[in-house]
Amino acid sequence: MDDCKKIKDYIKNNELDLEKIINKYSPYIVTIINNMAKDILNNEDKEEIVSEVFFILWNNTSKLDINKHLSSYIAGITRNVVRQYLRKIKVNVDISDYENILYSYDKIDFLENSMEEINRIEKKLESIKEIDKKVFLDFYYSSKSIKDIAREQKISQFSVKQRLYRIRNKIKKEVRLYE
Repeated sequence: MDDCKKIKDYIKNNELDLEKIINKYSPYIVTIINNMAKDILNNEDKEEIVSEVFFILWNNTSKLDINKHLSSYIAGITRNVVRQYLRKIKVNVDISDYENILYSYDKIDFLENSMEEINRIEKKLESIKEIDKKVFLDFYYSSKSIKDIAREQKISQFSVKQRLYRIRNKIKKEVRLYE
């Protein structure tokens, strides 16, 4: 999502402006769902997942850091809900989906340690090259395939894999520094 706004930009009368968020982020959520589930889910399933994502966000409003980007929370919640939904209908999710340490919280609980890790990861992302950041965000936040990322960035699939590997190692080093 190109214009990532911080959560505080969606606060109206000391409350989260859910209507504005729904209007802005529904297409983003559907994109993530489509990237993860391809043609497995029908439109009703997708609508149910979108509703679930907003419900989880609303339930956890008090736990959100208002200075963080809303899109990162929404992407993480969406990925978890889609995985859970696919498990429910007994579709195997690729093992690489579980590499994502960005959102290791359960469906509703935001764990403090995970939030600290997310903050460190986001800080590290600010210091890497723009193309690397785009590749990382497309893969982990938007659930795009390596093939799609390669085509969009006009680079080889091998290059995308290399970039993801290097970025993960940089982030792992950064996260370990604080352990």
